[in-house]
Formats: sequence, C-alpha cells, structure tokens
Amino acid sequence: MSDITKISVIRKSQPIDLEIEEGREVRVFVKEMTGAQRDEYLNKVSRKTKTNDKGEPVGLTDYTGSYSLLLSFCLYDADGKLVPEKTIQEWTDGAQKALSDVAAILNNMGRKDDEGDEKN
Repeated sequence: MSDITKISVIRKSQPIDLEIEEGREVRVFVKEMTGAQRDEYLNKVSRKTKTNDKGEPVGLTDYTGSYSLLLSFCLYDADGKLVPEKTIQEWTDGAQKALSDVAAILNNMGRKDDEGDEKN
C-alpha cells in the first residue's frame, strides 16, 4: 500500500492592505481561482496569443489588461466581491504588477524572475 496523499479544495487566500489614497488603506484578498475561473482566464489569454508558423506561442497580439485580466478573476474586496477589471486598470502599473505576482504564485502560474528562473 502507498501513503495517503491529502489534497485540499479550500482556496488559498492572501490578504493585502491596498493604499487607495495617502494614509487610507483597504483590505483586499488575492485568492486562488476556481477551475472554472482559470479556464475562462486562459481562454481569454489564448485569444491574445500570437503564434508562429508552427502554431507555437511567441507573444501577445494585445497587451491590454496584462495584469488586470488575471486580477479580475482572483482579487476580492472586503465584502467578498471580485474587483472589476475596469477598476484595476485605473491603478498604477506597480500596484497591478505586485498584485499580479501574488496572484501568479497563489494560482501556480510560473512567472520568471530577472535571471530567467521560474518562480512559483
């Protein structure tokens, strides 16, 4: 007999204090996506993917929403509601990137660091 493996279906969540104006913060949560959310996200990204003559992905055809699209599937406000992509798009690039990095880790989406090593 083999050892028993335990797998949890409880979504991981990372609370983050987001400064929305000087001296004022709100608590948001980056959560692990459900399977349905991840499928929808990947379908939307695939529509923006540029391929070479062999059908291999080589880049994107449109970079709009590069960070906000992912976040719109896994960033929740204090009331437990998804933050709309339109709202996220109004935030700074730095804030979107930082939140997106957290989302990528929670959702097991490999991101490469500056040396080209995959981070998870």
